[in-house]
Amino acid sequence: MLFVLENAPLLGGCLLALAVIAWVVGARRGSLAVVAVAPACVVVVLALAIAAWLVELPSDHALRTVRALVAAAEQANIPALRSTLANDATIHMGSFDGHGSDRARIDRAFESFRGRHKIEDNSVWSIEGRTLASDRAMVDLTCRTRTASSLGTVPTQWTFEVVRDPDGNWRIARIAWRAVAGQTPSLSLF
Repeated sequence: MLFVLENAPLLGGCLLALAVIAWVVGARRGSLAVVAVAPACVVVVLALAIAAWLVELPSDHALRTVRALVAAAEQANIPALRSTLANDATIHMGSFDGHGSDRARIDRAFESFRGRHKIEDNSVWSIEGRTLASDRAMVDLTCRTRTASSLGTVPTQWTFEVVRDPDGNWRIARIAWRAVAGQTPSLSLF
């Protein structure tokens, strides 16, 4: 069911295309049975749209959590940044392969947002979430950021694994800093 709701626009578009085809083919052939498929498809699309609007998916929670992290980073709001992370969060350079650095390393990196790496300008180019399970989602983020220490605006790519904790809150469990200026980053950048 999560897959259907996550892909509601695509499924809805296909059903609407089927409705148009059924309407045209049925009208040309004079077949009421075929024409009747069109309104049935429209009803299913409406039901799907209502369900997608009412149900909050794990990807929706994850997107909200990552947007909160980005906003807190832009404002150098360290307590808000920390509140988006799970207690055992890790950061990985390039991908989730291998051992990541622990939460203490992430917290030290956050502190740099108040000084050397203060964000002067940030533009989110793309942000996409996808549901992995009822308690887990991934978010891919691409942004262009200018910091106090950068020589200009630098493109960065990130992937965040966001999980629902036992209290029902959504927190970032793993961060993969995939690229900075097209290269695999290193922790020395913090």
